[in-house]
Amino acid sequence: DDDDSGDDDDATSDDDDATSDDDDATGDDDDSTGSSPDPSGAGPLTFTTGSGSYDSFDASSIPFDIYIPDGVGPFPVLVFSHGFQLSPVDYVSWGEHLASWGYVAVLPDLPGAAWAPVPHVDLAAHVGALLDDIVADGANSGGAYGGVADTSSITLAGHSMGGKISLLLATTDSRPLGVFGVDPVDAGGGPLVGVTPEYPSVTPELMPQIGVPLVLLGETTNATGGLGGACAPAADNFQQYFAGATSPALEIEVLGANHMSFLDNPNCLSCLLCPAGTDNPTVSRTLAQGKLVAFLKSEIEGDASFTTWLTGAEADADVTAGLITYQTANGF
Repeated sequence: DDDDSGDDDDATSDDDDATSDDDDATGDDDDSTGSSPDPSGAGPLTFTTGSGSYDSFDASSIPFDIYIPDGVGPFPVLVFSHGFQLSPVDYVSWGEHLASWGYVAVLPDLPGAAWAPVPHVDLAAHVGALLDDIVADGANSGGAYGGVADTSSITLAGHSMGGKISLLLATTDSRPLGVFGVDPVDAGGGPLVGVTPEYPSVTPELMPQIGVPLVLLGETTNATGGLGGACAPAADNFQQYFAGATSPALEIEVLGANHMSFLDNPNCLSCLLCPAGTDNPTVSRTLAQGKLVAFLKSEIEGDASFTTWLTGAEADADVTAGLITYQTANGF
């Protein structure tokens, strides 16, 4: 059924592609109209994949997967943190997509599991230590980052717990230029622990400490229900981060998606805990990836031609197609 739905979506995308082809064929028109290629499609660059590790604040060694655009650079950096019980393997297409658009994508494999949880403040510190490593080694031609990382341009993104960790780090670390949360969940340490200093609530309490642009993208299918409780509870979901934001913020709801629609394999073992949505997960994932690229191009790099995919005509077309709703706050 997903494939059948995907075919319909692909047919619509083909129309978009045909328009894009016209744009490409008349590059001068692109310049005059300020249009841009569809950021949900593959970018123009080839890339190299690899892996590395870095020493964290507690002397542990944290591995990461990396996707490096081919070229002399420097290329902006995007650090993407995975969700609870997940790993970088679940987000390979995100790394590939970002690299094809000219971003060094670094996906850390953060510690922790259901039987060995790691406090959220420590996870945020692990990501902060990764930023230390990028800044120190990003321009080293013999280093893990290929010598092409723009250490002055680092943006954070993450799914579920990884989204919260990214937002939590941004409350104290001034280096990230923006944060893109993919269905971020502001849960504490679980029903037996709750909110504690080690598992702080970010929204609304800490949101005023974030001063960079934000995109909070998510779904409401899993706001209730689920075998172990709601996967993205309404009281802790992306909408609450948006409501608490004091910096420029964009909220995007992906209609019909569930919490795991954004993974490469939305039917993974952990994913079964979250009731399925009514979407085609491939469409939801590629749409979210396109919004991330548009955010990076528009808000981080200042290319206004990509703004239309966030808040302009192209975003409105997604609304008309029944794919999303969106709203802005604080001058986004």
